[in-house]
Amino acid sequence: MRLFAVRQAAADLRAGAGPLVLVSAGVFAGLAPLLGLDAWVPPAAAAVALLSGVNVIRSDVLAPARARAVARAVRPLHTGAEGSAFRPAANALQIAAGLWIAPAHVLRDGGEYQVVLPDGATVGLRPLHREGGHDIAVFGSNTDWPWTARPQWSPPEPGERITVVGWLVGSAVATTQAATELTAQESQAPGMVTMIGPAPPSGSSGSALIAARTGRVIGVLTAVGALDIRQRPPGAGDTGIVLGVLLAAVPVRFRQWSASRRSGQ
Repeated sequence: MRLFAVRQAAADLRAGAGPLVLVSAGVFAGLAPLLGLDAWVPPAAAAVALLSGVNVIRSDVLAPARARAVARAVRPLHTGAEGSAFRPAANALQIAAGLWIAPAHVLRDGGEYQVVLPDGATVGLRPLHREGGHDIAVFGSNTDWPWTARPQWSPPEPGERITVVGWLVGSAVATTQAATELTAQESQAPGMVTMIGPAPPSGSSGSALIAARTGRVIGVLTAVGALDIRQRPPGAGDTGIVLGVLLAAVPVRFRQWSASRRSGQ
């Protein structure tokens, strides 16, 4: 667990270091002539150009590509029992090969679970873990869906834009995928994320929460409520309060999931 925490801290440091280095290089390039360091101006300018390009690639290319992968990694989750038909219940999200996340409220004694692929084929899931106190459960599968979401284990910053993507599972067959833009708020409880914005459509339970800045998934949608009109930002219209469970609530042993460990979980 300690090793994982160190790795996560290093990832967060790398994510935040780029803008700081870019600003520092720009300041140095501007001050170098005044300090008589003309020879350092071209390298500093080159560093500014390189870091600017890296940031553009990260925000305009990598993040959208990751977000598209998340949209493909989320699939309708159907539940059933022996002798009964399977019905759509929520969304499930594959965050590693053969490792799925879904709302815990779909779990039933003797229940059976499967995700439905675009061609109508199904992949059976088996419950591996239910997180106490949070509406999130971990499932395993013996068959991998090719698309996997890139997880972000750290919570979003207040004001960060979050995209909710998932299938509308209110009907017998989930055929529509919807996306809703929200804004992260100050955390109200450990393992949870609070967002405000247009309420996601009915049937969005378990939809993926994507951090727009990184394109990585931070959690799953669990609840939608009305926001008192007195609490709405100016011009917000029908703003709602939306709750999600962060992937940080998932035990560390699943964050380090690998194909070689599946059979032992």
